[in-house]
Amino acid sequence: MLRLFYHRKKKVINIFFILVLSSIWIGWDIQQANQKFDYTYKASFLNSEMNFKPNASTSVAMVRSDNSSLANPSSITSDLSQETIDQMVRRAVNLAGGFSSKIKSGMTVLIKPNLVACDQLNGNGTNTDVRVVEAVVKLVDEVDHGKIKILVGDGSAEAYTTYEKSTAVAAGRNKSWTYMYGNSDPTKDAGYHKLPARMTALGIDMRLTNLNGNSDTDPRSELKEVTLPSGGVAQPQKGKYMIHQDVLNADVYITVPVMKIHDTGITVALKNQIGLAPSTFYGFYKATGVVADNKVNRLIHTDQAPLMWTDKEIVDLSTIAKIKFVVVDALMCLDVSKTTLSDKSNQVRMNMIIAGEDPVATDNVCARLMGLNPDDVEHITLAERMGLGTNDISKINIVGEDLSAVKKKFRKKTTVPHQVWGQGNREWLISSSFDATNIANPIDYEFISGESNFIPQAGISGWSKSTYFINDRIDLKTYFNSSLTQMASYAFSYFTSSKDQDAELWIGSDEPMKIYINGNLAYSFTGTRTYANNTTFLSEIKKISIKKGINTLLVKSIQKSGTYDFALNICEVESNLNYRGNRVEGLKFTTDVSISAVKNEKQDTPADFDLLHSYPNPFNGSIQIPFVVRSGEQVSLEIYNVIGEKIKTLYYGKTGTNSMRTAYWDGKDNSNHTVTSGTYLVVLKGNEGRFKANKILFLK
Repeated sequence: MLRLFYHRKKKVINIFFILVLSSIWIGWDIQQANQKFDYTYKASFLNSEMNFKPNASTSVAMVRSDNSSLANPSSITSDLSQETIDQMVRRAVNLAGGFSSKIKSGMTVLIKPNLVACDQLNGNGTNTDVRVVEAVVKLVDEVDHGKIKILVGDGSAEAYTTYEKSTAVAAGRNKSWTYMYGNSDPTKDAGYHKLPARMTALGIDMRLTNLNGNSDTDPRSELKEVTLPSGGVAQPQKGKYMIHQDVLNADVYITVPVMKIHDTGITVALKNQIGLAPSTFYGFYKATGVVADNKVNRLIHTDQAPLMWTDKEIVDLSTIAKIKFVVVDALMCLDVSKTTLSDKSNQVRMNMIIAGEDPVATDNVCARLMGLNPDDVEHITLAERMGLGTNDISKINIVGEDLSAVKKKFRKKTTVPHQVWGQGNREWLISSSFDATNIANPIDYEFISGESNFIPQAGISGWSKSTYFINDRIDLKTYFNSSLTQMASYAFSYFTSSKDQDAELWIGSDEPMKIYINGNLAYSFTGTRTYANNTTFLSEIKKISIKKGINTLLVKSIQKSGTYDFALNICEVESNLNYRGNRVEGLKFTTDVSISAVKNEKQDTPADFDLLHSYPNPFNGSIQIPFVVRSGEQVSLEIYNVIGEKIKTLYYGKTGTNSMRTAYWDGKDNSNHTVTSGTYLVVLKGNEGRFKANKILFLK
């Protein structure tokens, strides 16, 4: 995921940014800002090229250790017994739909925990607690006792076999699991090496598998190449991954992560799939490769910064995994870091199990449980676009616990600025480019007349269709691929807000830009500044006010000598550096205003007759007019001017079924002549004198 960090010249930088800069800043001279990055890949896609599709509603279950429905409820502050954990897992899985519909007798089930470090004591939050995995194993076996083949394994970044150890030493990853996923030191025992004997004693068919390869001489023979039909979203991988045969041969795949903060935002269901990339092929730091093939094969992660690929690799691997169920270990969690700090100050005890069939929805709930916005986590939003699940809270039914009562604020890793930033808006309509070569002051020149109030239509008059940029950095230089050295362009989006509120506009750019919100100038920058660090990208924060419902957002940017890009997010007002940078809760960027408007309005819509807010309003191209009618009613929808003259009939007739409908008006009268700019009335008439009217404003 693309992250760039910038500081503004001529302004005192606060302590937070000083700390960030001290750890990641790479010196950059403004004269170098025009250098060309190696763009081998597409910087953007039309939304229609994504696999995004509506997802069905789903349930995500949360069960805390003090839940009164448990036979042995326990304090949320204490360590738990295996018995209590078994009960929590059972209740959470059953509330989320249960295993019986997924697992049948004779099937092979692969359970993948999150195994990060071999020298971490079980239950401290670094690795998935083995007791949670045991509870899942026993519950799977109950589908048909002794008749389900159960595998537990991960592709750890630390070595186990002799082959792995000899390879890992060169990568500086020469710690090893003394036993299979275990340690001979009882103070540093991850505990997995003891699991098979306990399960065998219970008559359960279970074994451990090393997804890096179990052979001590030729582990690569166990790996198979998988090609994603779509080519994947991590473009450097070209849709091809080596995956252990046990993953591919499993009938049912269950991911069992531990919940914690990570450089990608969070580690839960989706992030856990990085462990599917075998270290014997990609390296024991999976972005280094191995000596055996001259380090050619590796995950790219951030090596091509400012292009960022980690989250996209996560989505590719999650697509391959075909996750059927998620059980999250949220007993002992971690903030700030993916491993337990020596003073244990980052441990957050939640004593909770989360379960769900949909990995995207489960990650959504976990993010909110941690006090984060799931829309700030790229692998969550991108996985939804690729059809792996839903990130729409209106389709996620949380059962078992009240989220608002049990959530906690997890501290972010402030030394990873792109985590602090979250995720900017990536979905835009882009105008055609304008030649600014002979314009003395292009930032103040209106390349589009009335630019502040301009509302474009997708695919019309030089505007693009809805376009998704692969990183937060909206890379206009690559998008236009223009020979112009000085140019201007506009980017447009809507965003929705659940209420009138103050917010923070987080902005990145190296050259002049203006930002209009609801037709008002919210931000203007006319100079030049450094904006080219590889991993983060904040230039400035501006306090703004946003209104309830649909808001319009127009960005005007100028290219003279810089990288010609910008970044933008709208965040909550927060002074605490540990929690700062969350996108405003419930705020959604979109280029399809009809979707947002329907969601925004439907909760307050009467069942049979109403005229909803038209959008965009004001408008200068076409306006959408949603209305609700009941079955069989004779209705008319008409446009009138302010002196009461009927201008246009948009709808007249009997309706078929109760429904919300949408009419469109292009600003023309019944004679097909464009009307003058001004205020007009939309009037909905029904039976028994029912009547609704709204004002709209047309601007040529």
